[in-house]
Amino acid sequence: MKRRLSSLPVFSLLTSLWVAWGIMNMASADDAVVDLSRGAQIFAANCATCHGPDGGPDPDSPLVKSMGVVPANFADALFNSREPLSDWKTVVTYGGPSLGFSDKMPAFGEALSEGDIDAVLAYVKTLGGEHNYPDGELNLFLPVRTKKAFPEDEWVWKQRYSSQEGDNSWKNTLEYEFRVGERFQGVLELTHEVEGSHSDFGHFEPGFKYVLKHDLRSGYIFTLGGNLGVPLNSGAEWELLPYLAYGKILNEHWTFQGSSRLKLSLEDSDHSSAEFAGIVHWVHTNWPRSFFPALEVVAEVPFERGVGPGRKSAVQFSALPQARIGLNKRGHVALNLGLEVPLNDRDRYDWRAYVYLIWDFADGGFFEGW
Repeated sequence: MKRRLSSLPVFSLLTSLWVAWGIMNMASADDAVVDLSRGAQIFAANCATCHGPDGGPDPDSPLVKSMGVVPANFADALFNSREPLSDWKTVVTYGGPSLGFSDKMPAFGEALSEGDIDAVLAYVKTLGGEHNYPDGELNLFLPVRTKKAFPEDEWVWKQRYSSQEGDNSWKNTLEYEFRVGERFQGVLELTHEVEGSHSDFGHFEPGFKYVLKHDLRSGYIFTLGGNLGVPLNSGAEWELLPYLAYGKILNEHWTFQGSSRLKLSLEDSDHSSAEFAGIVHWVHTNWPRSFFPALEVVAEVPFERGVGPGRKSAVQFSALPQARIGLNKRGHVALNLGLEVPLNDRDRYDWRAYVYLIWDFADGGFFEGW
């Protein structure tokens, strides 16, 4: 490398790890008491005929064959863990079509009280058995800049337009994420950039994500991840991009996510930086086809600030208001729209617009659930 990397960003990353670990281990309020025995009784009386007495439906049973669709398999630990209770409560209360599922799933909102529905859902969550999959309640919305902690099965097409005098540019990224085991996620990214009349592929970025710790009762998830940037043109550089990501359910309507990332050029350390980002989402409804506003703040620390009038600030701040828009009933096809404005060092760019198209294929095909 051209020169040794500064130890300050590494220290900042370790400090973030220590702070996040302290937050994770803070005491939380006791969970509400749920009567699992009552939930088991309700399940046996209303659900077991289709879903099976242990939560696993029999695809060869005459009843299931006559339905034309196989009911959800609650005994599958991955499926059981990845589904948030809020979605299941909507389906149980209002029926399958409410979230774009089969009309063979009836609505129980008039037959069961809210307490009964909570009890049976708590019991259903036990049918996946003992496992270490993070719970779907911790699957918070994908931010624009902040790294997400929850492991996913999804495609994301990211577009970024940068407005800068005489130097406007487009950056397109196609990202494929896939879960491996209980805590791992693999990532493959491909970037393409257009600047003026010049167009070229930027990087191929294989990567990973590993959940270090998660706790549904305290409402947090903590993850280690990273990407390796493989240059696809002569102007790009080899990059190493390790990060720490944290997600926290603050209360019924608010969530927080934060991340610390190093962007290390393996060819010229002057092009490296540390990045700290955080975002708060307002989750005002359990219906996925909705508009969810958020505010994100990003702080970037360049390793090399330069000299003279063009010397960079020690920390470059930007604000990024954005919104998640669920496009279909299930919300597994969605848009994320954002506008980033620099708060200092404004010669970096005038503004940046982001459009993310998200398809969580674990919840169904792209054209399902509309």
